[in-house]
Amino acid sequence: MYFFLAALLSFGLTSIPSIFEASAVPPSCAVASQCDCSDSTPGEFSVCATDSVGGSPGGSGTGVQMRECKYFANGTIDLPTMTIITAWVPVGSRLCIGDAVPQPSSASAGWPKQAAMELRDKFTALATRPSAWWSPGGAVENQDPIQLGVSAQAEIISGSLLGRPAEIRFRPVSARWEISDGDALYGFLSGHSFDAAGTYFATAFVEYEVDYRLTGSSWVLQAATWELRANKLTIAVIERERRTLLVG
Repeated sequence: MYFFLAALLSFGLTSIPSIFEASAVPPSCAVASQCDCSDSTPGEFSVCATDSVGGSPGGSGTGVQMRECKYFANGTIDLPTMTIITAWVPVGSRLCIGDAVPQPSSASAGWPKQAAMELRDKFTALATRPSAWWSPGGAVENQDPIQLGVSAQAEIISGSLLGRPAEIRFRPVSARWEISDGDALYGFLSGHSFDAAGTYFATAFVEYEVDYRLTGSSWVLQAATWELRANKLTIAVIERERRTLLVG
């Protein structure tokens, strides 16, 4: 059995070995294009895997077709037990209850050889979009200080890859602001003021680092890094009220 695991990076593809057994689980995609990890967008991260089963080393994969299979808990189809296991298996990978047992074509012939088949799977997770806010809200006078903030949560998305648990983790590590008056600010919380009255816009961009791990393994750190844009803020700035002092 041969296994290949690939995770999408901001700078290309990487691979690590694994010992996953996938023969009892249907793949989430059986067509190569559906399991493509060569492209992604900010906020989305995918881990892809392929697993070759059957055949001999060096054999070429032929794609995979799955079927539901029932067999007894001892792994046989002819020695009944109290428990019957139901699982998805590659077509031709094992005998299932109800199958005819193949016979050698002659005394010297061997059992039919299984062609190598390739399982493919893809686990994709989406990060929660960061949320921006400002205070005190409403309309503010020019030169009065305001506070800009953006909330971004670290989160772990659990899923499965070739039937085994997998996790993708999103970690917000920094934030920057683009202000329509031309200023650039940094930080999840930042203070600002406007010199003139008008309507201004502020947009926060949060940088995430993305990690993933498989069952029993350590986190693969910084598998990807990208920015995710928060909602745009609209800030109304009014002219500071002029006060006249009358002297009698």
